[in-house]
Amino acid sequence: MNKFGQIKSNIESLLTKSYGKNAFKTNMKSFKSHIIENEKLAEVYFLYDELSKKKGLSKDIVDDYVNECVETIKNILTTESTKLKEVNMWVSEGLKTDSDNNYTNIDTVVYSTSIKNLEKVLEGKNTIKKLLGETEEVTKVTESVNIPLSSMLKIATNTFNREYSDISEEEKKELKNLLSLSKTELTEEITLSKGVVLKKLTEKVNESNDEDLNNRVNETINRINESEISLTSLYKLKQLEHGL
Repeated sequence: MNKFGQIKSNIESLLTKSYGKNAFKTNMKSFKSHIIENEKLAEVYFLYDELSKKKGLSKDIVDDYVNECVETIKNILTTESTKLKEVNMWVSEGLKTDSDNNYTNIDTVVYSTSIKNLEKVLEGKNTIKKLLGETEEVTKVTESVNIPLSSMLKIATNTFNREYSDISEEEKKELKNLLSLSKTELTEEITLSKGVVLKKLTEKVNESNDEDLNNRVNETINRINESEISLTSLYKLKQLEHGL
């Protein structure tokens, strides 16, 4: 069976390759049932992410941080071996061929127990610690072309937490449902929602004699007609549709 880093890399590859296709929604559902809804494996998935990115950690705490993360991962993988085999089988059937392992250093530290591999383990730990000590450069994302799916999901999560922290649980549930749409389904939903919203807004203009109100409504109609095909646009349209 593959090590967890390889499994995680395969999952990311499977989701990236199926993005925009009909299989994406099915793969996302499987990912949710196999990983997200399994509290323990979701924690391992998260810790692998945490150990593979720049965090700006000081030298005073980075050793303890890595050791605690690795120990937690080892304990979980020991207790979740049966479930992990199911995950490996699912993603292997969908991908057929293993992708490049993006978490080789973490796998080395987690899985290597023999004293013969001590040098590799120490080298792997040092590489991880060096990365954790670096500071992530903040860059403005202007387009999503060729951005790996894992990065897009992280960006979406950060944006969601920052901008939608005050919305209700019902609205959060709706937003999460929108995330599972394929490109074709997204386009269809936006077209349908646009039609409903534009019809309601046009009716308001025809029924009202308030010039200021009509101007604001017409501005909204123009913005809707010019809106792009994106999850953000669909979410805003849905909110506007519910409010009319």
